[in-house]
Amino acid sequence: MHYKIKGHSIKSHNAAKPHTQSSKQVIEELEEIVVTGQILDLGCGKLRYSDYLNELSEKICFADSRVQLERMQVIKGIRCSVQEYVAKNYPSSRCVAIEDIQEVSDQFNFIFCSNVLSAIPCEKTLNATMSIIYNLLSETGRALIVNQHRSSYFKKFEMGRPHLHGYLYKGNRGSSYYGIIDKSTIEDLSRKHGFSIEAFLKGDRTFAYLTKNPSIKFEPRQ
Repeated sequence: MHYKIKGHSIKSHNAAKPHTQSSKQVIEELEEIVVTGQILDLGCGKLRYSDYLNELSEKICFADSRVQLERMQVIKGIRCSVQEYVAKNYPSSRCVAIEDIQEVSDQFNFIFCSNVLSAIPCEKTLNATMSIIYNLLSETGRALIVNQHRSSYFKKFEMGRPHLHGYLYKGNRGSSYYGIIDKSTIEDLSRKHGFSIEAFLKGDRTFAYLTKNPSIKFEPRQ
């Protein structure tokens, strides 16, 4: 996505990390999950966790900005677009641009959203993203939202301008936004949008399971 915030031009799609920078804690969490039905990978980026999600369900909707899905880049060692990679390697899955997300009528049993909220420098877009999760999550489904709650690099960004949940920072490669979504922030944001939430810390990340129904518990894989 391309944001213009207080004189800063921020291209958040450039912050997407490759599969070689997957988080061990996130992988461990995904390996404990049981899914029946479709998955939505909201903010799929460079398909960082796509292979692990494909182990849970072959029917995945990979959603991100149109520029992220269509541009040529290196995906798992191959120069192609995200759309091309998905079509070739996950034939039962599909890609949907965030700009067209309102056309999706499916309800998803599992929604995965990793390191996405912390990259959004606009409160309106942040709230819209939470609304998307609520609208597309099935009544018996669960969403897993993962964000870093601390970073060894954060001191560098603190030299920037305070904004929303983080800082606007201008470096040699242009402007960027670095947000920290800690446990209390995701709890407040989730409840504001009508979710029940169970959040916990693991390593430098906050894991938050969201449901529409407070009686639903997340059962680990047997």
